[in-house]
Amino acid sequence: MVRKEKGREACVRGNDSYFGERQKRAPLYERLEQHAMRRPHSFHVPGHKMGHSFDAGARDRYQGILELDMTEISGLDDLHQPQGVIAEAQALAAEAFGAEETRFLIGGSTVGNLALIMAVCRPGEKILVQRNCHKSVYHGIMLARAKPVFLVPAVDLATGTAAGVRREDVERALLAHPDAKAVFLTNPTYYGMGIDLKKMADVVHRHGVPLLVDEAHGAHFGFHPAFPLSAMQSGADAAVQSTHKMVSALTMSSMLHVQGKRIDRERLFRHLAMLQSSSPSYPLMASLDLARRHLVTQAPQEWDQLLPLLDKLRERTARLSWMRWPVLSESSVYATLDPLKLFLHLLTDDLDGFAVQQMMEEHGIFPELADTSHVLLAASAGTSARDLDALARLLESIEPGVKSRKERIIQAGTVSSHYIRETVLPMHEVVDLPRETLPLEQAMGRVVVEMVVPYPPGIPILVPGERIDEQSMSMLLELRASSTRFHGVQDERLQTIQVLAYKS
Repeated sequence: MVRKEKGREACVRGNDSYFGERQKRAPLYERLEQHAMRRPHSFHVPGHKMGHSFDAGARDRYQGILELDMTEISGLDDLHQPQGVIAEAQALAAEAFGAEETRFLIGGSTVGNLALIMAVCRPGEKILVQRNCHKSVYHGIMLARAKPVFLVPAVDLATGTAAGVRREDVERALLAHPDAKAVFLTNPTYYGMGIDLKKMADVVHRHGVPLLVDEAHGAHFGFHPAFPLSAMQSGADAAVQSTHKMVSALTMSSMLHVQGKRIDRERLFRHLAMLQSSSPSYPLMASLDLARRHLVTQAPQEWDQLLPLLDKLRERTARLSWMRWPVLSESSVYATLDPLKLFLHLLTDDLDGFAVQQMMEEHGIFPELADTSHVLLAASAGTSARDLDALARLLESIEPGVKSRKERIIQAGTVSSHYIRETVLPMHEVVDLPRETLPLEQAMGRVVVEMVVPYPPGIPILVPGERIDEQSMSMLLELRASSTRFHGVQDERLQTIQVLAYKS
């Protein structure tokens, strides 16, 4: 079905009339249910035997899942050689998401990102990469021993956060590096900001290379007229989606969608088989089957109810002087904004994002992440009016405690420099070289051998082989003081950091 939205055509797939009856099926889940109903005698793994042997204190909570926790026995197919119900479930997912082929990922979007990069790049080959990408993209580059050409993102001056990359920057990089094997972008960002991916795909394809998209936070895109088009609808060659993040699959359940002839699918699926577990979880795979069915048959109606409530929340809190919600305008550096992401930007010196997060959690409201200037909350079709009313009341209660207001003025060059580092050595080389541990304050000018990743959102400030400069040091000290959690480092408190040892 095609609906008009804000002057553009949006192909909305999430409705029964678009697909017909077949999308109401969930073949993998249905087969697991049929098997459980037979009350079979289990002489195969897993050892809990459909829940007959399990911790007594937790058995009641887990029992329904344990009965579906199976292995590759007759009739249940095999993820690594699908020919039955898994193949059928993946085919239904491909149809729903507008792909030529879809593969289930039991390892999150991480495993899809790794496989994509290893499929398109051989050792020493270049790949254009958005600098504010997830750490899994860097890990994929390291495993492939590829050479990244980093694309610096545009910065939203209203919030100081990095958005997507500009088409002209990608075009310029492709002209400067005609031997690049692919362009890898993140769309949308963690905060819900996106680019015009269709126009970007046109630019990339003019240079004859594939466009790969980490669409972890956009599995719902294209299923409602209020949402942007998906990567598949926009012409990307491959997209990885965390089907558990913004829609209803179980945590760690994701999908990889592929279309066109620019990617060697045999090589891609071979790498995927190496990276995925040889004992994939059937409850996780079945949740992907059900999430796809829910997206098509139920979620659009739930969003119809939710979206006006989100509008009311923003209207209700718009008068608060200490905070602001991002608003898409003609001057925005991003082209799309996910209405499900509630991205709170602070305009006061009296509070930081961590303090607001603490207040929220004291009232039973648990946001997705916080930093010094922001709090991010992720809504979904499962968000209720009660949830939003509790949030609104909490935000309204904070205002009397704010004594002063400061408009934060962001300089584009300052924020962009967060993503510009001197690369001294390739990532995959430096991690195997001799290292030493120094107090963070003494590491200025040294080459880092760890990946320094504030988490969430999982976007590295420094990657192995980059030199620690004044800008990155300032950011690390500020984040450390605010009790940010760090991944990728030996010292999670970041009192110390590992750097390349000087040659004696």
